[in-house]
Amino acid sequence: MFCSKCGHKNTDNGKFCAGCGTEMSKSSGSKWVPAIVLTCFIVLAGTGGVFGYATDWSFKIPKKTNALPDTEAVAAAEGENGIKIQTTPAVAKQSKQQSKDKTVLIKESLPSVFTVLTGSGSGSGFLYKKGGYIVTNAHVVVGYTDVVVRNSKGEDMGGRVVGISDKYDIALIKSEANKNVKPFVIEQKETPIGTEVIAIGSPNGFENTASIGYLTGLNRDMQKDFIYEKVYQIDAQIDHGSSGGPLLDANTGYVIGINSLLYKDNTVFGFSIPMYSMQNLVDKWINQPMSGKQVAALFDVYDDYIPEQYYNQDEHSEDYEEFYQETPDEYDTEEAEVTDEEVVDFIKEFRNQYEVALTNEDYSYIDHYVASGSSAGTELLDYMDDMSGHNVYFEFIENTVTDVIYYEDSLEAYTYETFYFTDISGNRDFIEKRKIYSIIVDEYGNYQIIKIANQ
Repeated sequence: MFCSKCGHKNTDNGKFCAGCGTEMSKSSGSKWVPAIVLTCFIVLAGTGGVFGYATDWSFKIPKKTNALPDTEAVAAAEGENGIKIQTTPAVAKQSKQQSKDKTVLIKESLPSVFTVLTGSGSGSGFLYKKGGYIVTNAHVVVGYTDVVVRNSKGEDMGGRVVGISDKYDIALIKSEANKNVKPFVIEQKETPIGTEVIAIGSPNGFENTASIGYLTGLNRDMQKDFIYEKVYQIDAQIDHGSSGGPLLDANTGYVIGINSLLYKDNTVFGFSIPMYSMQNLVDKWINQPMSGKQVAALFDVYDDYIPEQYYNQDEHSEDYEEFYQETPDEYDTEEAEVTDEEVVDFIKEFRNQYEVALTNEDYSYIDHYVASGSSAGTELLDYMDDMSGHNVYFEFIENTVTDVIYYEDSLEAYTYETFYFTDISGNRDFIEKRKIYSIIVDEYGNYQIIKIANQ
């Protein structure tokens, strides 16, 4: 007990102060207790009235803490016990470091995120797999077989729709100009509720926009022109133009979803399609890309489809609606017709991808150009295995289709090809080849190489 007059510390049962002799009063310290209790009761009663019905969570009184630590006490503890105590400034420093990590993650992700531009508006997309494969929403590209993709530097490049669904809101674009850009890693399982997330895209045309939030709901089912099954609910802010952009796990940087829908009456939250649930469909398109005619043939299911609620529209919106009303008849019963121009484009595209496959020692770049189980596939794979690890280099120069011969169920393309070959010793040779490509058209209307021979 301390003396109220001189401050001397006395024993609890002392009647007089040992320092100044003043009579000690035990009741002086206890007069505050009823007031404190009464004050607490009023505060808690008032709090219960305001927030009691807002949540079912138990209300707990927060412990009173100092704004800053007692630095003298900390120093004493470190000096006496040799134990390092983490102070508030250290915690603040840790939080700052975590924020910096997210900044780095976003910065590293931007080169793999694109703005997707059509004649009717814009959306977003992201690089799914090396080779220039960009995932977006179907409603972003519906009505178009060719689009423009703009990277984070503002550079515009061409893209072709090679996959689109009339059931799920997903599409795949192939952009040759971005074939060597690093793709995202895809999360292979459902992401738990409460995970911190980052949504990246071009809301309202503001490119390279990232917003941070949380995954706030799972297994939301709905239907709006497309079927959305077990989608994620998020509170990271998205808006018109965000459609097709990636939803990232803020801790791993993996893509967990495709930002797709916005709650119209309240833009506080949106919905994202789980990417793991769409992988089989996207991989099928990579292995068996849809032709332009196949993509166009799906348009008639969108007679009344008006996508302005999802992404930016411009003055061509009326033309966009008319396009769907007038186009379908053109493709209703039209049978796939092979033309020399299509064959030439196919051979050139295959050769370009073959050069990339040789450089990266990765057969997957050409897998979908070659019929499964064919002699062409076996020979190409064996050749790449032989070249693998030998530090050789191919530089393709010319690739000219000199003739195309059609048969009942196949065709042959004759080519003249030149390239430079640099061996392990650095010797560079000019090579000329004349080849015959035996090609079939599969059930999906895609060209498939079954045999490659010398002329």
